[in-house]
Amino acid sequence: MDRRPRSNRNTRALKLKLYEPPASAPPAQPSAPPVFRLVDPPEEYDRDGDRMAAGALRLPPGETDVPLFWDHSHKDPSATSRLPVGRARIWWEGGEPLMSPVFDGVGELSKLCAEKVQAGTLRACSIGYLTLSARPSERGGEDVQEAELLEVSITGISAKRSAQRLKSMSTPEEVQQTFEQMAKDIAETKAMVAEVKALVAKLAPASEETKSEGGEEGQEGDGAAEGEDAVTKYFRSLVTKKQ
Repeated sequence: MDRRPRSNRNTRALKLKLYEPPASAPPAQPSAPPVFRLVDPPEEYDRDGDRMAAGALRLPPGETDVPLFWDHSHKDPSATSRLPVGRARIWWEGGEPLMSPVFDGVGELSKLCAEKVQAGTLRACSIGYLTLSARPSERGGEDVQEAELLEVSITGISAKRSAQRLKSMSTPEEVQQTFEQMAKDIAETKAMVAEVKALVAKLAPASEETKSEGGEEGQEGDGAAEGEDAVTKYFRSLVTKKQ
């Protein structure tokens, strides 16, 4: 037992610190979904000798998407899986049908397709459609005038050469956001122009006084400024007054 006075004892303060869990990394921001073109230009033949007229392709009534498959597997009896790997979201820009694949992630095939699209290994798609109106083409195929889109497939090589992934294309939501920002910028610009006009209107009387004080020299300056905007005339009048 330590019988020394408390004042002579060596003591050490015990510091307690609250436990703080390690900061978690911020959630990764989802990248922009891939966007694919679905058809060739109307004047171009595809690898099967078919052409599709502008505006010929349409969705089933009331639909905004169709089943998404790997390489039209629903037609292949020997395919490991004939089920869809997700949905193909369809929209039009400038009259051209575009597609964004939405993989459901159910099953290995869906996950594998999604990973290969994300990696850029698979960059082509192919459409399955029901021809509603067509005439024979010069290359032994069809000139399709009207067709209903039934499904879209991710594939390695597409019949339509232009049915490829686009490197830079916005989704409808991104396009809408861009237009909204443009509208906001235009409104702000208009407000700034209105302020400048109001300022010029306030300063305009000073310009008239300068002309009357300057006499013939002021009239000469006015002639030189003919055709110029009000702001330029104002600053020219300041130079005249200084002289």
